[in-house]
Amino acid sequence: MKRLAAILAFSASAWTTQARAQHAEPPTPPAPSLADAPAATIERSGLPELSFEEAMAMARKNNRAIKVDRAQLAVAQTATDTAWSALLPTIAAQGKYTRNYAQVQLGFPIPVLDAMGHPVLDPTTGTPETMVKKLLLQPSNQWDGVISATTPLVAPAAWAALKAVNASVDSAEANFQAQEAQLLVQAAEAFLAAAGTDELVEARRSSLIVARATLKDAETRLAAGSVTKVDVDRAQLAVVRAEQQEREALTARDRGYRGLATLLQMSKPFKVNTSFPTAPMPDSNDVGTALHLRPEFRALEQTVRSAEQDSEARAWLWAPTLSAFGNARKFNYDNFHFDRYSWAVGAQLDWLLFDGGARDAARHQANARAAAAREQAAVFADNVRDDLANSSGDLRTKQQGVEAAQRAVALANESLDLIRTQYSAGTATQLDLLQAQDAVIGANIALVQAHFDVASADLALRYAAGTFPPK
Repeated sequence: MKRLAAILAFSASAWTTQARAQHAEPPTPPAPSLADAPAATIERSGLPELSFEEAMAMARKNNRAIKVDRAQLAVAQTATDTAWSALLPTIAAQGKYTRNYAQVQLGFPIPVLDAMGHPVLDPTTGTPETMVKKLLLQPSNQWDGVISATTPLVAPAAWAALKAVNASVDSAEANFQAQEAQLLVQAAEAFLAAAGTDELVEARRSSLIVARATLKDAETRLAAGSVTKVDVDRAQLAVVRAEQQEREALTARDRGYRGLATLLQMSKPFKVNTSFPTAPMPDSNDVGTALHLRPEFRALEQTVRSAEQDSEARAWLWAPTLSAFGNARKFNYDNFHFDRYSWAVGAQLDWLLFDGGARDAARHQANARAAAAREQAAVFADNVRDDLANSSGDLRTKQQGVEAAQRAVALANESLDLIRTQYSAGTATQLDLLQAQDAVIGANIALVQAHFDVASADLALRYAAGTFPPK
């Protein structure tokens, strides 16, 4: 990516050389200054610059698609809390008021006991004395309060389900990282495109300056009687064409910056800084490291693990579950023990012996998902191997393309210098001169594109190797 930084220096030097060649020929007037350049280009030069690192940080923080994926990951992470609920105690409390239509009260004769606990005998009859104790079964205003608790003691299926959920959450996190990486690649490509459009505008602006200088030269020569009106018309046509190409470049730049600003959620104008960070090139033959770094491969591995844990959890559903329970009650009436409270504790064993094959079917389905994820991981490994080789080859080709484009620029400038000499001597026509200028312009534009292609190929190789985005 650092190679795109050379575009700035290239544009200034290439077009300065061409302008000097144009000015060297008398009686050509002086070349136009920067005041002749479009206002939009000058205004953008004063805007605050946005570095590549800042753009990636803003994309991670502000990109709406990443925010959506992050929110969905938070939803997936709540599944862990749900799985834990099956292993933790549940406590419930209830208070109730009842207005009964009538009060029910029963009387029971009970023996009278002395201090020693012996029945007291009637001195007349010799029979045990009794007294009536009233039992309030249903008051008119009835109040009830209950606290109950249940906790699992032995729940193998619940523990296995928790492991499966944790593996599923790990898979969701890896998938989020993979989606985030893809979105950051889109932001990086948009950044490179914006940088490329900046240089395209600069190149088109420079070509317009040269075309206007050629037109002034033709007008001067026409006034001196050394050329015809046809030469001036041709120069005017070149200016019109250069102006339209500059407008198209400005439109493309606006579109590129608008797309980048949307990805980064930036509302203020800015200019991209083409001083890209340098980092060691990844080894295109180290597929193992690339797979370790690629979040997509980790997501597939976690998917396999999640499916295997789910299959194990389904198998543990055949095991019984032992749980404990307890409750305490308080009320404003009597029970048959003549108390106004009660409590109970106990243990409960649940064992589903037959469910029509639902557990086995779910286990087989989980095993099938695991097998499918393993095959997807193998396919992805093959794709990464091919992507590394292809991206490495593309990068080498694009780098050679820069060398070829630089050579083409040099040859086009040599040809232009030769045509200028011949034109001054009268052995070449103005049409030849304009065609030579167009060739230089085309060669310079091709060099800008070649540098952009190198930056894009470099980004593709780093993404394939898992080193972009930086972890």
